[in-house]
Amino acid sequence: MLSIFSNITSSRTNFKLPLKHHTTLQLKSKLLILPNELLAEICENLLPQDLFSLSSVCKELRNILWSDKSIITQQIWRNSRHKFYPSLKSPPLIGMSEQQYLWLTVLAKKCQFCDESDVNLLKKYWEFQIICCETCLNKRMESHHTLLTKYNIPEDVLSTCLCLGDKGYLLSNIKTAQIEYSKAMDKDNWVTHKQLEVIAQKCRIISILLDEFHSDHKPMINFDFINENGSE
Repeated sequence: MLSIFSNITSSRTNFKLPLKHHTTLQLKSKLLILPNELLAEICENLLPQDLFSLSSVCKELRNILWSDKSIITQQIWRNSRHKFYPSLKSPPLIGMSEQQYLWLTVLAKKCQFCDESDVNLLKKYWEFQIICCETCLNKRMESHHTLLTKYNIPEDVLSTCLCLGDKGYLLSNIKTAQIEYSKAMDKDNWVTHKQLEVIAQKCRIISILLDEFHSDHKPMINFDFINENGSE
């Protein structure tokens, strides 16, 4: 539907714009003058894949469709998820936006760090909210023992981060936790709050994994709007 948006490139030449580029600019201008409520109603009827393509058209649309703080943005992606991926019933992880959730669940097709695209080498790690190959993951992890003995990370800090069994912790998560811990006025209260958050996060991960087990991640699409000739 929105495939024309996926390969948009800018040009400073004086040549006439290609038809697809011209069509995209027309659609962009029409979308941006719509009230937010109407734009949301239109967008939430698009596949997540199309929403992502649309958010790549221009800065203005990206600000609208990729904001993790906008209630309207989150509503758009949530309603799209419910409509096209009804088996994904669980809410996003704590601190994760709807678009990040859908990206990790159904849109991401390559390693976040090296662009490896072989599906046999990729894996989602909900504990760390990433998709990557094992090589890149191992470069970014350290064991519990090493963090305690070599880097002198307090046990309290480690207890506030999700780990991947014996493999250990994602270093970027440990760094973030360290900074927050050092700034906390009431460290005991901070640790308790973060430990409860870890428990809640584990429960959500289990729920998401169950959704994934029962889903093939193929979008539910109603083709009633397609006429007998196969065009919209």
